[in-house]
Amino acid sequence: MAAKLPIVRRLLTVLLLGAVFLLSSGLVLYFALRGRTVQVPNIVGKAEADATDELEDYGLRIAVRNRAHSEQYSANTVSEQVPAPGTVVKTGQQVRVTLSLGAPPAPARK
Repeated sequence: MAAKLPIVRRLLTVLLLGAVFLLSSGLVLYFALRGRTVQVPNIVGKAEADATDELEDYGLRIAVRNRAHSEQYSANTVSEQVPAPGTVVKTGQQVRVTLSLGAPPAPARK
């Protein structure tokens, strides 16, 4: 009888770990499928604060990935975004943006 006790303990441990794994997998799947979907708005050309407000209205978050000079966009406006406007995503997702630094500085004269 003493030899069977370690086997039973190991079996119970394996069963308990299996149950924990299945429960946690189910929770992850539930939360992954739970959020509502929205279309990403077009925030290119908008000021950083306005873009942030609009994304928050859609349940999305802004993440500045880069700042670069742009002839087309004034300083502190969004010059690029990923994902593209119209892309369907779940709420809570990040929209990565490049913010303009304005026009590049004029070259130094010699």
